[in-house]
Amino acid sequence: MTDVRNDNTTLINSIDEVIPLYKGNGLPLDKQTIGFETEIGVYKKGPDGNPVGASTQDTSALLQYLKSLGHDAQLEMASAVEYASQPFRVTEVPRLVDQIKKAWQDYTGAIAAKGFKVNDASFFPFATLKSAEGNLVDRDRARGLVKGMKLHKAVEFLKVTLLATSTQISLSYKDPTDLHDLLTTGYALQAPLFALFGNYPAFIEGSDKRVDYNPRAAFYEAFGEVGSIPKTLLEAKGGDDFIRRHAQQVFENPLLYYYDSAGTIVWPEKPITFAQLKKLGLNTRSNYDLSETFLYPDIKVCNIRDEEGRAVAKRIEIRGFDAGELGAKASAPFIHALLRDPEASLQVKALLAEYGLTPDQEGWQERIVSARHKAAYHDGKYLDVTFGIRPDGKPGNLKAFSRELADILQLYAQRNPALKESLQPLIDIARSGVSQAELKSRRTKDYAEANRQLVEEVKGTRPVPKGGQFKPGR
Repeated sequence: MTDVRNDNTTLINSIDEVIPLYKGNGLPLDKQTIGFETEIGVYKKGPDGNPVGASTQDTSALLQYLKSLGHDAQLEMASAVEYASQPFRVTEVPRLVDQIKKAWQDYTGAIAAKGFKVNDASFFPFATLKSAEGNLVDRDRARGLVKGMKLHKAVEFLKVTLLATSTQISLSYKDPTDLHDLLTTGYALQAPLFALFGNYPAFIEGSDKRVDYNPRAAFYEAFGEVGSIPKTLLEAKGGDDFIRRHAQQVFENPLLYYYDSAGTIVWPEKPITFAQLKKLGLNTRSNYDLSETFLYPDIKVCNIRDEEGRAVAKRIEIRGFDAGELGAKASAPFIHALLRDPEASLQVKALLAEYGLTPDQEGWQERIVSARHKAAYHDGKYLDVTFGIRPDGKPGNLKAFSRELADILQLYAQRNPALKESLQPLIDIARSGVSQAELKSRRTKDYAEANRQLVEEVKGTRPVPKGGQFKPGR
């Protein structure tokens, strides 16, 4: 969770004034950067023997401990800590992955050393909005978000904010054309990304009803026009057109709160847009940046900051990865392979074209929206859902697509042996068609067992590397 600086009082009077922010860095593709963030859910065994989320005091103490070990750790909204890498050149992904592995070992080791446990999933089975709010991090932005969402947003906004943890990969871009290419390909891959990296328990929100959908994907879709796949992209005729449409959306987006001239948070009695702040003389860069953070698409356009925290450029942030070890270790090579590797990215575009999911094909917008929806609301079928349309006019299948995607990723891993260890578990999931979420559901009889597994530290939630068959205790 990155706070927006509240002290940039530069006034923004028109969309034309912000367009240059989105033009890209102009660098060749091999000079572009990739970055990584992951949120790690933290819990402990409560007095009654059941798992409970780490308290505000617990996570604050854990943060200080991580900082004493030399880590630039941050706190997430509730019962979670965050690790974020520095940006690396896309030609240096092995270095990034090595840093991620070490950080994962250090953070999980520190959590265990302080008597807590790491949640290898994107949700706790037991956490409710009430219990999570009781563990809310002591930060202005956290309090501002929760109060603003309660006032003006549907409950799904709070669920994503307070209950879910995820992993994100950031990419810089050269120019509007590069931005548009990354977004159209990235969104075409959103369904397999949600499905392959799905890592949620069989029960969530303290309910005994078995989960038959992908919670984060479903909640983001429930956000409507500010979530999921944005119309600003689906209706855009190219990169420049998307940028203008996106900026227009930021201008018209209702803010959950805004900053006054002293940088103090103000919660409006009724929703107010950035454009309307002009009447109050508060159409500042800080409030523009704040409005942009209140958009919740799967792939976010957001700020690049300098060492002093000042916004200096834009990047994209791919946010569909569920939290946990698989997402932490495999997400960076996965995104590099499919969006930035010269060979693999061309192969994946050719594969997407065979499923009618590239922007040069009529009807691609409806098909990527439908594919994402099917992956979100899979009705207990996980990867065995329709995905695109084949050249013969018949519906495609996500499980079949994932097997072909595995072939591309395997070749990429062979060309990049330093990344094979991190990527192989994901390749095995793609070949088997069985995600971590499906395995968790198979091995969890009921809600009580979902919680019992946490306190007993049951092993075996990941698929066996070869063959895709689940074996307890692996």
